[in-house]
Amino acid sequence: MRIFQFIQIVVISIIFTMMTNAQSSIVLESSQLKKNDICVFYKIINGALTKGDTVLVTTPGSLQLSSKTPFIQGQYFVEVPKEVHNGIVELLIENNKNSTFTVSFDALYNTVLFKDNPINGVYSAYLGTVKSTEDQIQKLYTKGTAVNITESGKEKINIQIKEQQKKIYDLEISLIKRYPNTLLSAIIKSNNLPLMPGSILENYIVDPKSSNYKEITNFLRENYWKGVDFKSDILLNTMLLPSKAKKYISLFDKNDSQLNEVVKELLDKSAVNPLVYQVISDALYNSFNKPVYIDNDENIAVAILKNAQEQSFVPDWKKQSIEQQILIHQKNMIGSKAVNFTLKDASDTKYVLNDVKSKYTILFFFDPECSHCMEVIPKTKGWFHVDGPKDAHVLAIYINHNEQEWKKYVKENTYPQRWLNLWDKNGEEKIQEKYWIQSLPTIYVLDENKKVILKDVNYKQLINFFSVQNQNR
Repeated sequence: MRIFQFIQIVVISIIFTMMTNAQSSIVLESSQLKKNDICVFYKIINGALTKGDTVLVTTPGSLQLSSKTPFIQGQYFVEVPKEVHNGIVELLIENNKNSTFTVSFDALYNTVLFKDNPINGVYSAYLGTVKSTEDQIQKLYTKGTAVNITESGKEKINIQIKEQQKKIYDLEISLIKRYPNTLLSAIIKSNNLPLMPGSILENYIVDPKSSNYKEITNFLRENYWKGVDFKSDILLNTMLLPSKAKKYISLFDKNDSQLNEVVKELLDKSAVNPLVYQVISDALYNSFNKPVYIDNDENIAVAILKNAQEQSFVPDWKKQSIEQQILIHQKNMIGSKAVNFTLKDASDTKYVLNDVKSKYTILFFFDPECSHCMEVIPKTKGWFHVDGPKDAHVLAIYINHNEQEWKKYVKENTYPQRWLNLWDKNGEEKIQEKYWIQSLPTIYVLDENKKVILKDVNYKQLINFFSVQNQNR
């Protein structure tokens, strides 16, 4: 059978009508598009992936995605049925010089061909080259870090890795020169990082005390953002700025004493453009505002919020909202000792948090009239009884004041060992205020010294945390 019988070419005609009152359209044409197939259109707005239209195929073989306004410059994605293409179709839309271009797919090799739009063709080829080169570098890295590798073998592989990295660097330089003043060149330029000094094989990221770590992180601080024009809006409608910010922070050890300074440097650079600042500050904040203590530094998260408050371009109403976020963080910050309290059980016996003798104390704030609480509590009780830590106690704390309703709930249910049902009978402890409880259920985990190690986590995060602890024993 001839190879042509295995090759399915899918054609997507993307038509942009940029006249003032006309529609902009993406027309998909493919023999593989069947009636009732669904295609989804996504765009990036200020660094955030935004779902656009979901379109149903009504006529087999074609589909049209339309917009009453012209498509703005940025990064777009189209999700098509896997029979059409195995993966998401990524498109760069420039400030359109071309009103129409065609995309075709080779289903046998799962490749994308751009017939009338060289920018997307080049971008697709660039991404493919980067991916294959990174795969090759990873193989070399694995080989170079093997237990039986000699020093001369390490040096040889280190040279090979740097050659692969230089290959990408040189490709990027040539593309930047060939396609100046385009979204394509802005994306590539922002990724174009000079070769790092020192041995690629040394694990300098793990040990912040090593001299090599300091050399590399200083190099990153000086070079990582050189290719980004913070004054320009060109990268706003791509995923590059938030993903680059998160990647940048991940390259520093979480215990690095200069991490706060590193974050401030980046915020200061981005503050020349309020929109770019917002995208980067949000990405940085999300990198540090995590519920699991090993990934969390609330002090830096708060510093990022305070930095935003200092910016003259941030409106007063938003500064007030930021102030509320800061107050939430400052209530029982991760790593700090939890605020003590004295609560009672259904028989009026008093329990003091600091008197609970346990390696872990789980605080489970709830209300029997909260439907979500009633879904989560049975799961939590089941897990705690069967797989939960034997060196932990649960304090299930009712946060409201309907004594009859709460005692009825306590009486009608059963509980595993080391599970206490408590409440603030007269509201004297002001539990909601002390722990800033805004939604239910709210779950905290404290260590044996009553320091907060998990804050406002959900049920899955709770059991995942203890699963990791069990594996590490």
